[in-house]
Parts: sequence; C-alpha cells; structure tokens
Amino acid sequence: TALSSFHGRTLAAITATAQPKYQQDFDYGGKMVEGFEYVPYNDVEALKAKVKQINKRSLWSRIRGKKRGVAAIMLEALQGEGGIQPGTEEYFKVAREICDETGALLMCDEVQVGMGRSGKMWGFENLNVEPDVFTIAKALGGGVPIGAMLCKSHCNVFGPGDHATTFGGNPLACAAGLAVTKAIDEDNLLENM
Repeated sequence: TALSSFHGRTLAAITATAQPKYQQDFDYGGKMVEGFEYVPYNDVEALKAKVKQINKRSLWSRIRGKKRGVAAIMLEALQGEGGIQPGTEEYFKVAREICDETGALLMCDEVQVGMGRSGKMWGFENLNVEPDVFTIAKALGGGVPIGAMLCKSHCNVFGPGDHATTFGGNPLACAAGLAVTKAIDEDNLLENM
C-alpha cells in the first residue's frame, strides 16, 4: 500500500493504512498484521524497487520451493487522508503492469471516490486502469452503513456463506445500496456533474 493511505479500522485494514497515528494501540502482541509494505504514493521507482525487493528469493528458498512475492498492490485512486492527492495515470499503469507480470492482484480502495464522487462512477476510471478487486462503502448506502467488495471472476474465491459477518447482507443496507446505484444510473447523475 502507499504511505499516507487510509483503508479502514479493522486490524488488517489499519495495518494496510500506512499511518502510524492510526496503528497506535491496534497491535496484537506488539505487532501489526504481517506482510504489508509501504511505498510513497505516485512514486513509480519506489513501487518497482519495493516489488523487486519483496519478490527476491534466495537460492535456498528457490531450491526448497518456497514461494514469496507480492500478493497484491492496494491503492486509493485519490488519497483523502493523504491530503487530497489524486493518483497519476503513470503510477497506476505501472502498478497494473507489475500485477500482470507477477500474478499479483491490483486492488483499488474506492471508499473515498467511488459512486461518482470523482466525476466518473469509479475513481480508477479517471486513471485508465482496471483493478482485479475494488472496495466501496460510504456513498454506496447514501448515509446507510454498507460496504462491498467487487472482483473479477479469476479472483472470486467466495461462495455464499463463506465469509460471514454480523450485519452482512442485511435487507435495509442492501436496499439503500440498490436505491443509490439506481438513482445514479437512471437519473443520469454523472452526466449532470
């Protein structure tokens, strides 16, 4: 993920958030969730270098068949917590290329800019890139709490009931999400921005 990002308040999401002020007191046994690395936002060379560092395996690891590498690159199309910094097309293009070359997933956090808040339905559309996975919330419910994850079929690993949640799929939130989506589409809201 990128420095100055914000991805949520659960333990893994706080770990993905590259801001120590949010991570303070959210550890378990003095540690955050392992496996997250951070690079400066929009810094193409830093992203390439970090992926190269992560994907480097020793000869002994290769002989033993141990696999290590980047599983995903998760970015916001526009950083809200990072000072309203829009992503650059070059940065996202390189991230997409890296993911294609390594088999990693490109994940976009659309919580801040999704549902038309960037002038297009999804913030990543402004960057001419298509992620494998993206997350949405906030605007999806029009004030009713809801969140969703959408993904391409090649990385769809969830079946009905696989990932339970206390409030997941509740009728009120889903009706609100459907109403907001219909209003954006049927009332041509994006064309009137």
